[in-house]
Amino acid sequence: MSVPSSVGSPPPKLELAAAFAAIYLFWGGTFLALRYAVAEVPPLLTIAIRCVGGAAVLYAWLGARKQLETSSRSQWVTSLLAGTFLFVGGHGALAWAEQRVSSGQAALFMTSIPLWLVLLSSIRARRAPTRLVVAGLILGILGVALLTRGAGSWSGTLGDRLALIGSGLSWAIGSIIARDGPHPASAAQSTAMQLAAGGAVVLTLSLFTGELRTWDPAELSARGAGSVLFLVVAGTVLGFGAYTWLLQVTTPALVGTYAFVNPVVALSLAWIVGDEPFSVRTIVAGATVLTAVILIWASSRISERGRSNPSTSPAAFSGRPQPLEERA
Repeated sequence: MSVPSSVGSPPPKLELAAAFAAIYLFWGGTFLALRYAVAEVPPLLTIAIRCVGGAAVLYAWLGARKQLETSSRSQWVTSLLAGTFLFVGGHGALAWAEQRVSSGQAALFMTSIPLWLVLLSSIRARRAPTRLVVAGLILGILGVALLTRGAGSWSGTLGDRLALIGSGLSWAIGSIIARDGPHPASAAQSTAMQLAAGGAVVLTLSLFTGELRTWDPAELSARGAGSVLFLVVAGTVLGFGAYTWLLQVTTPALVGTYAFVNPVVALSLAWIVGDEPFSVRTIVAGATVLTAVILIWASSRISERGRSNPSTSPAAFSGRPQPLEERA
């Protein structure tokens, strides 16, 4: 899959559908695959294998196509910071919690990522979010509160659920660093650098905590090995590859729909394999959080229409320059 440098002519509909199917289905399936993987492989080591394996495949692919660029020190600093937040605080905390939390419930918690992104972006731009965004944030907070209130039928402990909230926040911070910091022009190489740097940090932590001393690779079952392979190939290489390509050929708002499709896929898969019983509380919590994300998505689409018609945007009448995020 090629990654264009800018938005040009519309891509073929078949390729577009395949790319969306990748981030919808593959990323939705990673929650169940991760739960199976961490049942047999220590959590930090699982994420390290996923990151390093994905980076190796991407670097090999870029090298074979002779598309590798020379990376600067500032780009590696960005990759290290972003990779640490994304894959240590984000995926690492997720893998740790999924040792006890069901895959469907973990997926519901991850729908808070767009909420964190909006909040952090508003703080950085020093600009209040729109009313739709505020409504979405309030609903999102209520939804996450419902997920964390009491044990009930929910798996895991309160600490696990707090770790999942922190995981979403860490992923959002890493995403902003990766977006705004110095990075290569190639989205694929930028992703490979973040995976390599983040994977190195996760692997170091895994070795420091003694995970390798307590793990015997010979005891890895076919299901565990298949889950790890799925995380590397489908979740990381194909999923992130499709994601970076889609960001170049269509709008971020449309790409961001994965945030509320993934939980549907994850909950469905978890229900099929018996890992997640559907309950009224599950449905209400999921609907609340997903509604919040949809409101924020709708606000993003309205903002995009305003930017496409500058004469109707507030900045056009006020004479104030638009923030960098709005002009990007």
